[in-house]
Amino acid sequence: MNEPLSLDEAVVTDPESASSPAGLSALLLHFRISQFLYHEAQLLDEHRFKDWLSLFDEQVSYRVPVQRNRLRRQRVLDPTAKPAIEMAHYDDDRPLLELRIAQLESGQNWAEEPRSRSRHFITNIRVETAAEPDLYKVRSNFIVTRNRGETEEDIWAGERYDELRAYGAQFRIASRLAILDQNVVLSKNLSVFF
Repeated sequence: MNEPLSLDEAVVTDPESASSPAGLSALLLHFRISQFLYHEAQLLDEHRFKDWLSLFDEQVSYRVPVQRNRLRRQRVLDPTAKPAIEMAHYDDDRPLLELRIAQLESGQNWAEEPRSRSRHFITNIRVETAAEPDLYKVRSNFIVTRNRGETEEDIWAGERYDELRAYGAQFRIASRLAILDQNVVLSKNLSVFF
């Protein structure tokens, strides 16, 4: 009897294993999650923030910590581990995300008047099943570009650690940790989501 394949096994190791029922199921899951993340990026680029927020669980955690330079001996092997004291660009729950979106849509947010043009690129999507049923750990890389006014250009790159919860055929983001590659954000403001 064949054991179920993880997504990595189905995609990377043996092309024939991808055609097994477990392999096809893993490939389909990866495709569905990829399409979900691409749709999310489109909502952000189109400034459809309320629709974007509807993709999140009610108890969501959305964090973008400040990147710190560390010596090799000071590095933490698990970038998702949260230190006791940490500074963050974002450390939001759903009510705070709702407040940010209300501010962006108020027409009185100087950082977004006139509105910026942004593009979210999502790549290197990796999916793992979690111990909890219907919960998936998803890692992806991102580049976000923003053009503001006539000459302001910003580029942010990094990696996201998401937990997606399946509700039937739909997914919701239960948590997001976005780690920027930049140690110092040189942008005049940070009014984008990652």
